[in-house]
Amino acid sequence: MSALLRGEKPVTLFLVLTLLFGVVYGLNHVLTGFLLLVPGAHLVHIPSGLKLMLVLVCGWSAVLAIGVVSFVAGALFFFKGQHLLSLELALANALAPWLTRRFFVDHLALDGCLANLNSRRLIQMGLLYAALNSCMTQWLLHYHGASPSLLDGLLVMFIGDVTGVLLLMAGFSALSRRILRLKTPL
Repeated sequence: MSALLRGEKPVTLFLVLTLLFGVVYGLNHVLTGFLLLVPGAHLVHIPSGLKLMLVLVCGWSAVLAIGVVSFVAGALFFFKGQHLLSLELALANALAPWLTRRFFVDHLALDGCLANLNSRRLIQMGLLYAALNSCMTQWLLHYHGASPSLLDGLLVMFIGDVTGVLLLMAGFSALSRRILRLKTPL
């Protein structure tokens, strides 16, 4: 997998990321479908945290994978027959984490290899990402008439995105502590 992360096999990386994100996206919808309070916005949305993490680590391959999965989900399940809306939502979903990463790299001295990434900066990135993702997605849904209330959609989606980012961060943190504990001699 480390060879994939270095970009030696971008097509394979894209396919793995597409499958991974698609499975997580589908599972999240099945398990938290009852938390879909407004169109396009779950109160808990784990894929949001995964989108940010995948783009941070895998770059453009993750952006493309997120876009493909988002388009397919929109066009086939959530907004059947609304291909323009599905395409616009896919672009918003894929670009929000990438724009967040670019902002931190270009303006807040985040190393492109993430060497100076810490939990404080990751939380800041999560908040910016949640704001961007929520604003772009809910504006599109409201503009196309798929969501009656822009403010309700923004609030629910922002909470869901932040929750997804925080849950994923907590999960990775717990996993890394467990791995470190296994590696250290007693």
